[in-house]
Amino acid sequence: MRHRIIILAILSWILAFNQHAWAQTPVAPDIKGIAIDSITAGWNDWTTVSISGKFKMAGLPLSPTVKIFMERDSVIRISLRAPLLGEVGRAEIADSMILVVNKMNKTYVEEPISKALSYYPGGVADLQNLLLGRIVLPGFGLLSPENQESVEIYEGEGGAAMLVASEEAALPGFNYGYLVSPEWLTAALMVLPEKHEDVVVKLEYEYFDNGYDLRFDYISEKKKYQAILELNAPEWEGKGFDAIRINSRFRKLPFDKFIKSF
Repeated sequence: MRHRIIILAILSWILAFNQHAWAQTPVAPDIKGIAIDSITAGWNDWTTVSISGKFKMAGLPLSPTVKIFMERDSVIRISLRAPLLGEVGRAEIADSMILVVNKMNKTYVEEPISKALSYYPGGVADLQNLLLGRIVLPGFGLLSPENQESVEIYEGEGGAAMLVASEEAALPGFNYGYLVSPEWLTAALMVLPEKHEDVVVKLEYEYFDNGYDLRFDYISEKKKYQAILELNAPEWEGKGFDAIRINSRFRKLPFDKFIKSF
């Protein structure tokens, strides 16, 4: 854990400056190719996947169970259920639209995905891969031997590696990079907005025999948010559930008011 904290700190430092000005040089092309092959070796092909677990967030009076169903490159459906209450919320993310429903007070928000991801040149496929612990390069898709020129790889402490976007894969307005464990598993994604030097957005992954945790952190001088998904191992080609159905009893809210409604 100590090594991981140190490496995250180093990754943050690299991202805060131009990586090409850093004293350490990236690994040679042949070593980079071997590393990328090792990272992607465990990423099996899939058509649909189902993942169950728990959702935890500060301020929630309980930890609802969560079920995620995904059709590759098409849709993400998320269901939240609470003890004695049944299903309390649903979310659906597709190529064109994001729909989230609060069943407790019969409200919902619906926005074009282009608005929700206005700064991001990707879509639902990238979100799916992040949920599965895979490395995504904005605008270039899933990391692969074919797009390895989009990243530079640096050796980290204790056998870990750091992947930083190359100049051609830079995301305007943001610096980003990944931490990869000595076992070639995605350990963290860190994003630093260039215009907000006090802001850090971080996804961290922790793996277990029967699943993994995905922790989201938003940190700034004024605010701090954290949410954790405690997920079981993915069930490939698992059973899904129906799309959300909205009727006249539900009231549409703007995004900010919908968030406050929780």
